[in-house]
Amino acid sequence: MHKHYVINNIVEFHPAASTLRDINNPDRVVVLNSPAGRCLLLLIDRAGSIVTQQEFLDIVWQSRGMLVSSNTYYQNISILRKGLKKIGFETDPIVTIPRIGLTLASDTQITVRESSPVAPQPAEEQCVEAPAIEEVSASSEPATPVAMKPTRWLAVVMGLLIVLAGAGVTGYMNATENRFVEDYRFAASVGACRVYLANDIQTHAERASALTYVEQFKAECAQYPWVYISWYALLPRASVIRCDRPMKEPNRCISDYFLKDS
Repeated sequence: MHKHYVINNIVEFHPAASTLRDINNPDRVVVLNSPAGRCLLLLIDRAGSIVTQQEFLDIVWQSRGMLVSSNTYYQNISILRKGLKKIGFETDPIVTIPRIGLTLASDTQITVRESSPVAPQPAEEQCVEAPAIEEVSASSEPATPVAMKPTRWLAVVMGLLIVLAGAGVTGYMNATENRFVEDYRFAASVGACRVYLANDIQTHAERASALTYVEQFKAECAQYPWVYISWYALLPRASVIRCDRPMKEPNRCISDYFLKDS
């Protein structure tokens, strides 16, 4: 069963797709990014109580193996609030409790609905009778080859598939890391930070604007000296990834997003 939620009888929230849909105008949809969608789901699950910032960081990010800064939390809450406003909420349903956390407004109405996924059609000829295999006893006559039992064939085939899949995943990950590095070029050293800019940041003005983000992290450059900055042509958003080692090595990174006022 797939759950989705109706908020105040005006918006459907589908966590699986991270979308907000206007009930009165189904063609009107706002797509949230995955963290913002998980933040909204946490607020709905904890409706009537306050969710602290640390709980957001632990449940939305750290439980998935991601270590992010407070800035990432604030940016995603901002994305969520803008999405709710865009889909039709005249009053922000997310209430800030100073120095504590966030909660949904007390008059927020949540209705849970479930839909069943479409069951796959059964394949024809699902069962195939295996040929009988005679038992072979020891004798003085040369032994004749015996067909391997289907279960053993299955184990061998599955083992080969796992090996090939593992090799494919490793190759894909290496190729992905190489492509990531190719998309950036070294721009400057800012304090102890080595700053790389995405290839689409080309003009002098764009380069200068991108480098200003590093000033906020200069105190942490000794811990995360490799900094990768990119932004999105169609979105008012910049991404800063800070790592303790280069991307081609096993590393630990922190991701921050910055929104520009539209």
